[in-house]
Amino acid sequence: MNGADFWALVRQTLFQPRAAAARVLALRVPAEAAWLGLALMAVLNTLVYTLSIRMSPPSDPMAMGMVGPAFHMPVLFALMLFGALAFTVLALTHVGRFMGGQGGVGDVLVLLTWMQVLRLLVQLGVVVLALMAPVFGALVVLVAAVWGIVILLAFVDVAHGFGNLFRAAGAVVASIVVLAVALSVLLSLLGVTMIGGM
Repeated sequence: MNGADFWALVRQTLFQPRAAAARVLALRVPAEAAWLGLALMAVLNTLVYTLSIRMSPPSDPMAMGMVGPAFHMPVLFALMLFGALAFTVLALTHVGRFMGGQGGVGDVLVLLTWMQVLRLLVQLGVVVLALMAPVFGALVVLVAAVWGIVILLAFVDVAHGFGNLFRAAGAVVASIVVLAVALSVLLSLLGVTMIGGM
């Protein structure tokens, strides 16, 4: 894929996400390469996010505390981001298959990795806009967040062959619930371990 193909795929993803999803899947990216790509995107997104915080840190101390991990421990933040993305891939795959979908881990993985590439482009754009037009940059973030959901639904629909955005939305919502439950259980176990260690 050359530069022209890359930007053509970006445009297609924005305006024809179903066709873009089919095109990405047709590339037959090996699972190992897709996992490495996801890890790379986690690192690059963390670097750009950290840069954006350094360029325009929140004025509210409480807000700064919320972004602290990315600001003070970017390596840990990148690992957490990769872990969250990996669990999202597994949740979307298995929940989708439970709901009758046909997609495998590799299908969901490569599509989610491509979405992270788009997220990186948005973050880079926002960093530039933050210097020139901060209000416009905030608007871009809002639009990107909403349209990102639309793209995700289309990608999940194509990956699992649902042929129905409502089923794709159900799979996404159910995956979010599964991830929330898994996170709460994990945090509970960590809490019990820490208390027992004390």
